[in-house]
Amino acid sequence: MYLRVIFLSLTFAAFFAPVSAWAQATHGQNPNLVRIPGGTFLMGTHSGGNDNERPVRMVTISGFYMSRHPVTQGEWFDVVGSNPSHFQGGRLAAGVNWRNLPVENVSWFDAVEFANWKSIWAGLEPAYTITGTGANRTVVWNREANGYRLPTEAEWEFAARGGDRTPGHFIFSGSDTADEVAWHQGNSGGRTHEVGRLRPNALGLYDMSGNVSEWVYDRFGPYPSAAQTNPTGPAAGVSRVARGGGWNLPPGNARSAIRRVVNPVNRYTFIGFRVVRP
Repeated sequence: MYLRVIFLSLTFAAFFAPVSAWAQATHGQNPNLVRIPGGTFLMGTHSGGNDNERPVRMVTISGFYMSRHPVTQGEWFDVVGSNPSHFQGGRLAAGVNWRNLPVENVSWFDAVEFANWKSIWAGLEPAYTITGTGANRTVVWNREANGYRLPTEAEWEFAARGGDRTPGHFIFSGSDTADEVAWHQGNSGGRTHEVGRLRPNALGLYDMSGNVSEWVYDRFGPYPSAAQTNPTGPAAGVSRVARGGGWNLPPGNARSAIRRVVNPVNRYTFIGFRVVRP
């Protein structure tokens, strides 16, 4: 896949230069991106929940843009030219448009590579430098790049909680009732659903609580106790973090604070992702 990134870089630079100006001029008006104003919030869970959601501490986040819903199978196919998802073809329910289902069955490495491919397609600077192959790949994040990337764990939770508009008062993203905002084990019928079918949160983000869990950038590790600004997780470690619930998980797993530790090479039918931009 690393070689493919190089190939795509050359190909799109040669043939899709006009896209660059359009993308850079309109990214703030892109209907699939939502502006997340910066702010400060209490990250984690005070009581109940899991031990790895504590200690609660004050976190300050700079503003960014986030995709309105998880990356769909259609978006993936348009950029990559293939579809890795489990829920397609004969596994679709009647009347379901596969293009609107969240892409799943993708690893953390697949997700960061897609972010680079999408950046190249849009004429933007890729956020990641990826070297090596398989589980030995190294990913370095260029924080000055203007391209697409995965949200950090703190950015994801801040956005799921509604930013400063609903500062952490809901259990789930936009509601205290899971069925209103999340496809989970009790209401999904054993499958993913087209994005944007349930209520959004206060920022206009859909499916943060369920449908598919979502890869974030950070390595998994314990929370520090001190206040932080734009944290990016531990500097070393193998496991990465997935946030939010999934179509096959109990509704309690849809809480905005819940964390999941996952091997970055693994692929699951209940894990997808969404992208952000500066």
